[in-house]
Amino acid sequence: MSIDSNLPAAFDTQSKEAVIKAHSSGTSWEADVPVDPVNILIVDDEPKNLVVLETILEDPHYRLVKATSVDQALRALIIEEFALVILDVQLPEMTGFELAQMIRQRKKTAQLPIIFLTAYYHEDQDVLQGYGTGAVDYLFKPVKPAILRSKVAVFADLCRKSRTLHAEVVERRRAEEQLRELNEALAQSKNRLLALTAELNLSEQRERKRLATELHDHLQQTLVLGKIKLGQGKHLTEALPACATLMKDMDDVLSEALKYTRTLVTELSPHVLYEHGLIAGLKWLSESMKKHGLSVTMTLISKEEPKLPENQAVLLFQSVRELLINSSKYAGTGQAEITLEYHDGQLIIVVRDEGAGFDFAAANSPTDGLSSKFGLFSIRERMKTLGGRFDIQSSTGVGTTATLVLPFARRVEPKISQISGRNAVEGSLEHFTMHQQDSKIRVLLVDDHAMVREGLRSVLERYADIEVVGEASDGQQAVISATRLQPSIVVMDINMPTMNGIEATKSIRTRFPRILVIGLSVNVGDENQLAMKAAGATTLLTKESAVEHLYGAILQAIESRPARKPVNEAQDEMAANPTS
Repeated sequence: MSIDSNLPAAFDTQSKEAVIKAHSSGTSWEADVPVDPVNILIVDDEPKNLVVLETILEDPHYRLVKATSVDQALRALIIEEFALVILDVQLPEMTGFELAQMIRQRKKTAQLPIIFLTAYYHEDQDVLQGYGTGAVDYLFKPVKPAILRSKVAVFADLCRKSRTLHAEVVERRRAEEQLRELNEALAQSKNRLLALTAELNLSEQRERKRLATELHDHLQQTLVLGKIKLGQGKHLTEALPACATLMKDMDDVLSEALKYTRTLVTELSPHVLYEHGLIAGLKWLSESMKKHGLSVTMTLISKEEPKLPENQAVLLFQSVRELLINSSKYAGTGQAEITLEYHDGQLIIVVRDEGAGFDFAAANSPTDGLSSKFGLFSIRERMKTLGGRFDIQSSTGVGTTATLVLPFARRVEPKISQISGRNAVEGSLEHFTMHQQDSKIRVLLVDDHAMVREGLRSVLERYADIEVVGEASDGQQAVISATRLQPSIVVMDINMPTMNGIEATKSIRTRFPRILVIGLSVNVGDENQLAMKAAGATTLLTKESAVEHLYGAILQAIESRPARKPVNEAQDEMAANPTS
């Protein structure tokens, strides 16, 4: 049969706008609540029967759609949605049972309630067949109006509730989708905020490092040069006591200025952290906390130290420093402990004290302000940006334990290439042979500041047995110049671009064991002392002491150097062990 999109003229409908009032059917809809009426399809081939049913079911809550044929009923079901179908069993084209089966076959109407009406099919088997097609009820004509109205009201009410439930489901899904989108936006904003927090922290550290570098590269070097020049001037004023006194006073002023700038540079950006890693930085931090009245004990549970990226080491160092400063301010015991351990792919740092402690619940309250006071929030967010976590336990009178946990991946450090083989050995020994009869001590000056190299040259050239054979402005140039010039002594600065003095010393001493290295730096702390000694330097001096002590250190190094072996014997020994 053809399906028309428009209802035929015989397809009669009753449509009214309704305002629900007290309803005799017993539905639960409240008074004065505007609702859309529900659609009810009535199918009967007798128009008079349709009129009777329309009269019985007349109600502003219902919109009745009447069909006198199967064709009209199917068209109506395609065009509109219904709460209920009241279906006559005896129809001219087919039985109501067959039409019900067709209705059930469509997905859209498969669950549509059907009430059968019949004046003829009274047998039990007819009733069973009706229910077998999916009908919800089976009534006999003449139908009792009250019973029909009651049954229709139930299904109409179910339809309204279904509509409400569907609308709520749609609304909930929409709200859930909005919530999901908001959560995604919030997560993205949080990630951006974490990244910004980390960048701000790193920017602060970079700026501190820049200021420290500026102070080191300019002010400190200028002060060093001033002391060198004053040291040279002292020899010229020995016959003038008043002038010598003035020179000494000026030297003391410069020494005090150097001491202050050295402390300031270290406070701004501890070079030991950047040059020697996190453990060395934390050891320095433990010592430096004494000036805050805090004695810090540091315990290393693991011997190995994986190489952390600089940004991770800096942020961890900053977090530990803030925790120790908190302890010095609020714990009241003057003692704290740092424990550092590498375990199961994690770096674990614990900062502990047994001091006054604080109310942990109050510290996490957004209205208390303790979290800001102790900087706990910033530390926690900082650790999140690193992919780690921050845990803290504290209670009043018991103390505080803070734990920083950072996952790390082991990084394989590239091996330093070694020059080996008889040709390389012969080349280096050939240079030594050329200069072994020299009466002067050949010196190579290495410093990234030209004015300091000039000052050192002027100090050394006063001595007849010293010859400055060359200069280099960084570690890489130092290695190249040492290879070419074969000096007796290299005076090596530590903090330089491209390659620092520690690496350059190791490279030179590995390749040319008879070239001696004397370290020279503004910072001669324990870590630099140990690092230079480990690299092969004979000693490490402060730059400002060069006037008084550099020449003596050179003579002492030369005197303590083992006597040269015959060239052939040395060649055989070095070829057999080229990295010695």
